[in-house]
Amino acid sequence: ISKVDSGSGDKYTFGELQNAVHNIAGHLQALGFSKGSNLALCATNCAEILLMAYASWKLGGVVTPLNPMLKPGEISGQMAITKPNFMFLDKEQYHKLIEVIPEEIIIITKESVEGFHSFACLKEPTTWEICSFTPDVESRAAIFFSGGTTGPPKAVSLSHKNMLTEIRGIGTPLEADMLMNPKWTGLVVYLPLSHSYAFMLSTLDMTIGATTILMPRFDPRKYLQLITDYQTELMILVPPLAVLFVKNKDLVAQFDISCVQSMFCAAAVLLPEVAADLQRIIPTKAKYIAQGNKFHESFVEKHGAPDSATNVGVVLPNYKIAVRTILSIRDLETDEFLPAYKTGEICTSGPGVMMGYLGNKDATNATIGADGWLKSGDIGYYDKNGYFYIVGRLKELIKYKGYQVSPSELEDLLLSHPKIADAGVVGFPDLESGELPSALIVLKPGEDLSVDQIRGFVSEKAAPFKKLRGPVEIVPQIPKSASGKILRRVILSDLLEK
Repeated sequence: ISKVDSGSGDKYTFGELQNAVHNIAGHLQALGFSKGSNLALCATNCAEILLMAYASWKLGGVVTPLNPMLKPGEISGQMAITKPNFMFLDKEQYHKLIEVIPEEIIIITKESVEGFHSFACLKEPTTWEICSFTPDVESRAAIFFSGGTTGPPKAVSLSHKNMLTEIRGIGTPLEADMLMNPKWTGLVVYLPLSHSYAFMLSTLDMTIGATTILMPRFDPRKYLQLITDYQTELMILVPPLAVLFVKNKDLVAQFDISCVQSMFCAAAVLLPEVAADLQRIIPTKAKYIAQGNKFHESFVEKHGAPDSATNVGVVLPNYKIAVRTILSIRDLETDEFLPAYKTGEICTSGPGVMMGYLGNKDATNATIGADGWLKSGDIGYYDKNGYFYIVGRLKELIKYKGYQVSPSELEDLLLSHPKIADAGVVGFPDLESGELPSALIVLKPGEDLSVDQIRGFVSEKAAPFKKLRGPVEIVPQIPKSASGKILRRVILSDLLEK
């Protein structure tokens, strides 16, 4: 079995997947899809998303996964940047987004919707010949949206070479037995396919002959049951999930997950004490939880040392890595490479580095230097053995349960409220969730607005993971530098003190 949709119960063998992709590609071509066409995908996790993507690539197209948790205004803004020609939607997203989808976009629905092409129709057998084109690994394959430190999330362009490098990077620990996991026959994927981490894992499974078991939405009991049912050897984690299992060890004990031989955690830093507690609850052959950094712009998979729970490991093949000098928080002009034990910004280089931010040359140049090194935003150092340690993050991105939240995007949203004069947003530390979006608010003179009303405003306008779940304070002014830059560290310090 190649793909299992735990929501619908649909299953595809590798042969069935190949036939379905072939037929879908044929129908897409008949609808005018060709090399360079852009297919947007907006649906809750399902097998159809992957099949549509593979058919697009078969025709030389581009895929743009969009987060189904976003509100119509947010999706509209992302479509304005990426300009898709085709769009795949499930029925829920169709009803939510139909009013903001430009008329020229050809819509394909997961379920049958009158007047539109359905997925079932595209799967019907067809005889066709692919239009000739020259494959190009340097051409754009996908566009994922990443949270940014300034402005709204940016459109990250990835080439086929970028994606192949990422897939190989994820697969290397398996082949080298670095995870102490001699086989990998299946993997439960609960993270949204709109994030490249989940998308890459699902595609990697196909290349190594493993089964992808997709969850439409995460449920801890269902997750553990699927691991048991399919006897998956590897458990993919994000720190909030590790915390959840540590706090609910009685739930974990209800399931026989002795099949799990190793665990891999990414998306944020896993605290050593949480990792140690989790290993007592879920004993594995591996003596540590492997960790890696996954962000849309590049993938740097690192593998922890067997005798240490504090480092994030060594760099795997296909990547170069270096630590760049930081003269100050705002000055990253120097290209000096630092020796062991010197702290600086971790930078990456190699074939996994993105093509750039679509339609945003300034942001691209600010992230990727002229020498090709990409600034990760992580602050850290490496030791004499080449193991890397992350001690902080330069970028202001908030990470809530693995989701990326841009502070400036939330600030712009808050400033759109007629009663709010100024706002400053930060991530408030939280053991279970990582960070909680939090804010200081300045009201316009004479206006009255409660904290609950402010939270409700954001909840109505933004995706659920962007809600102001942390402290919200109404203050006389927002701490800023002489140049007008919001002093987020001061805001966080004030909130922590209160």
